[in-house]
Amino acid sequence: MNARVFDGVIFDMDGTLTRPSLDFAAIRRELNLPAGDIAHQVQALPPVEQRAAWAIIEAHEARARADQALQPGAEDLLRDCRQRDMRVGLITRNDATSVAHLCERFGLTFDAVVTREFPVMKPHPDTVRHILEQWALPADRVLMVGDYVHDLDCGRAAGTATCFFFNSGHTDYSAQADFVVRSMDELGCILWEVSEP
Repeated sequence: MNARVFDGVIFDMDGTLTRPSLDFAAIRRELNLPAGDIAHQVQALPPVEQRAAWAIIEAHEARARADQALQPGAEDLLRDCRQRDMRVGLITRNDATSVAHLCERFGLTFDAVVTREFPVMKPHPDTVRHILEQWALPADRVLMVGDYVHDLDCGRAAGTATCFFFNSGHTDYSAQADFVVRSMDELGCILWEVSEP
């Protein structure tokens, strides 16, 4: 039978649960921002400029929602997590509207969600700690899964195991993760193991 290795799994959204859909280079060009963390650079702007920048980002997110698609095997994996009584969470720098759209479009539910409306954003570990507290689970029983270094950094800082979800043609952050996968099937092999009857 299949034995559960973790009691909870926390996913990033864009590029992890869903296929990569946001063009961060285009967002940076439109905002006239140098290389670096877009959200942190926007937060450092004066209030009026900050509101204008978030409006541009939200327009990009709205366009991305129209073409949103789950990673192959994501629905099956989430169903398998439920069948094994595994908690499922989501941490994203997208807004709550994007998460609501994801859930409605694909019929998904999560046991805990953190969006950019939360007081801090990834890579701050409080994003993960908030979910751990809700679940009353120790960090070492939870896996943080994401396709970007911020996902791995916040999980590691909060004490969880980390898994890098590699999308072909995108930057490789394998060195910063405990596990590396290229598919939801591979992720399932990490979340549970097959034991002898």
